[in-house]
Amino acid sequence: MVFILAVSMVRSFTDRVIGGVCGGLAALLPVNAWVFRWVFVLLAVLTGGAFAALYLLLWLALPQETLIGRGRGGAGSLLAVIVLSLVTGVAWLAAQSGNLQTASGRDVFWPGMLLALAAVFFLRQIRG
Repeated sequence: MVFILAVSMVRSFTDRVIGGVCGGLAALLPVNAWVFRWVFVLLAVLTGGAFAALYLLLWLALPQETLIGRGRGGAGSLLAVIVLSLVTGVAWLAAQSGNLQTASGRDVFWPGMLLALAAVFFLRQIRG
């Protein structure tokens, strides 16, 4: 069943407020899209914007649902959403505890998030 969910993960074209990420998650799981939206907003506020950056990352990484028919998001899209969410949360916790610092004491959380966004954008451009 998880494989079936992972194959059809796309950003919603019809149930969207900003990018359709929460609408796409709601189409797969038995949860209202507004629950996902409020969770993203709450986590973005609590993490100082880390989950807002995750939303942007998912917006770039997930394909858009087409008007003709429901597009396919690839075999690992839902798994990628779960993994990226966990990695973002763990990285934010590590940054808050001071574990994501260079030898000179500079925090590398936000440069890492920007690097991840740039990598997803670059891979999306290559993919077409």
